[in-house]
Amino acid sequence: MRVLSATIALAGIVAAHDISRGQVADAPQADEYPIIAELYSDPAKHADKSVLIYGLVIEIGPGSTFLLQDVSQHPLKIVATPGMRAAVGDQLMVFGSFHADGQEPFLAAKTLIPTQVVAGGGCC
Repeated sequence: MRVLSATIALAGIVAAHDISRGQVADAPQADEYPIIAELYSDPAKHADKSVLIYGLVIEIGPGSTFLLQDVSQHPLKIVATPGMRAAVGDQLMVFGSFHADGQEPFLAAKTLIPTQVVAGGGCC
């Protein structure tokens, strides 16, 4: 239920942010602020641009890779540098460069920003 509440809260934040096209305070300034579904739906539009996405780490891969999932429920592979660490369950904003050149799309992370979405409304 917490994940659902956080998802709903994040959807509201993303919708409001997308409408205003404002910048996220204290975060690297990206070219774009898409949700992961937007990256998959039009990879050429976002290719080689800096993006800032938010999500939940759902799986750790080899090396410094992990899967990040957001409100679109579609995970994206994140390729971090060896010094960057993430764990399953971490809520992160990831700033990096999106790549979709004929292979599985991925985000080359430049910065991992730990964050937490706190939803109101009571319950669980």
